[in-house]
Amino acid sequence: MSAGTTPTTTGEQTIVSAPGKVLLAGGYLVLDRLYTGLVVATSSRFYCSVAPGQAGIVSVRAGQFPADASVWKYAAKVANGKLDLQAAGDERNKFVQTTLQTTLEYAAQRLEREGRASELSAVLEKGLDIVVFADNDFYSQREQLAAAGLPLKVSSLDKLERFTPLPRPLGKTNKTGLGSSAALVTSLVAALLLHLGLAVLPTGQDTIHALAQAAHCAAQGKVGSGFDVASAVYGTHVYRRFSPSVLEPMFTGTASLLDIVSGMWDQETRPFRLPRGLRLMLADVDAGTDTPSFVGQVLKWRKEKSEEALRMWTVQDAANKALEEALRGLAQLENEPGYTETLQAAIGQEVANLKHIRGAIEGVRKGMRDMSLASGVPIEPKEQTRLLDECSKLPGVLGGGVPGAGGYDAIWLLAIDDPSSLEGVERVWEGWTEMSVCPLSARQSDGGLQREQPEVLAAALARK
Repeated sequence: MSAGTTPTTTGEQTIVSAPGKVLLAGGYLVLDRLYTGLVVATSSRFYCSVAPGQAGIVSVRAGQFPADASVWKYAAKVANGKLDLQAAGDERNKFVQTTLQTTLEYAAQRLEREGRASELSAVLEKGLDIVVFADNDFYSQREQLAAAGLPLKVSSLDKLERFTPLPRPLGKTNKTGLGSSAALVTSLVAALLLHLGLAVLPTGQDTIHALAQAAHCAAQGKVGSGFDVASAVYGTHVYRRFSPSVLEPMFTGTASLLDIVSGMWDQETRPFRLPRGLRLMLADVDAGTDTPSFVGQVLKWRKEKSEEALRMWTVQDAANKALEEALRGLAQLENEPGYTETLQAAIGQEVANLKHIRGAIEGVRKGMRDMSLASGVPIEPKEQTRLLDECSKLPGVLGGGVPGAGGYDAIWLLAIDDPSSLEGVERVWEGWTEMSVCPLSARQSDGGLQREQPEVLAAALARK
């Protein structure tokens, strides 16, 4: 964990961004420490700005949404080393409020232990003005494209204003499954800790990760796998979850946040990246999935049919690892002569190294379909199967799947990063009639949390 430093940014603006995520392999299995998940960070990011505000008030605004329902204000102070955070007004957002409570409580405990309790009091007395923005891909842009008379194409998305204003409150806006709540929580935790001088990047990543996991789980009321928060912090990697027991004291009240955050976190985040020359393509499908319901049903099946589930999860785990190894194998060839030419040639013919990747992706998909049949949960619904099969036949496309818990609302494809491959996919998506398919502009990104310069949000903040 990073050592504390005296706050030096409290008179300035602090901006931090966190990426979205796509779980390519490891859906459901990632809930169990026996297994791993292959999580890829996206180029689309969530941004959090913290600056001095109105005296005694912590104000949080979701900058893309109507102000009358997307501003949350709190009276905040520290008394006898303890945080007192009181919501002002009727509007509530559990992720914002829980993250504020958790992060400021941690800060109060840490500064009290270090004999610097007055520093947080001084910051809160001046107030905090917090604004969050998300790249457009985090929310469905169908309505905005239709209003502008634009087709559902990546080129159309590029014509929309960055941080496009959205017409309805956050809770009534359709998401695209990139992990907006995890990216929100993580960027808010990081921005606050950096603003208070309690962390720096990248050395403070572990502290931020532990606190963001605690805040996210507290907001959800349960301990999830945590892969989405881990991706928001560390970027693309192979993830093995932390032991749920790490956060049990938070729910039972048997340990302080300070002790929990500095405790024995045992997650694994093994470095990984997609090979150069490949492109992750994402699409928002016009149908919704109740992920918690899916997870509950799959876990119920696993409990009731434990032997069948163990057999299937063992096969699925092998398929997930085969995909990881196939992608690592290709990445190791990047500096070999003719690498780029080989990828280009693969658009029109089968190439051995890419054949391994194609087979591994199909192995992951088959395992998910088998789990669908066994559990009765539409992890890869037939409608998605038909769309993915059609896309996987296209020149330059290595395969694809349904991310995370699956369902009807999104797909991912892995293709050779060449205009002919990408255009072929877009033609299929644009002409697909069984479901409405809207591309996302995001691609893969290796990076996790990063501090941003003020210019990145200057135009958006000036809109107000």
